[in-house]
Amino acid sequence: MTFESQSFANEELLLEALSDVGFTAVAKGKDLPLDGWDKRNAQTADIVIRRRDVKNHHLLADIGFQKTASGYVAVVDDMDLDCRLGKDFVIRLQNHYHEAAARKMAKKLGGTLLKEQVGQTIKIRVKF
Repeated sequence: MTFESQSFANEELLLEALSDVGFTAVAKGKDLPLDGWDKRNAQTADIVIRRRDVKNHHLLADIGFQKTASGYVAVVDDMDLDCRLGKDFVIRLQNHYHEAAARKMAKKLGGTLLKEQVGQTIKIRVKF
């Protein structure tokens, strides 16, 4: 599955968000092949998390992020989403991405980050 509508514009913030959710070993390049995909549906990406480097999820295929005009889009096997990572993986990653952006802004402004969860909504504010 490729999530074109949910892109990550900034590579640095994407890498920070991936680290926040536990994916610290990543490969970067251009059109790197993703292992574990059907050869008839071969996939490539510019940022890759190799399944062999992720011990706690037992992934069926590599996770990738392909650079597009709007930013990086996730390329994730649908079976990994259903059975290993959870269907909300991209949403959780987006939450960490936005939090990383807020941390960067707080640091730039010399402020502090305030995080509050109201029901299903996470509110992040910068106080300075």
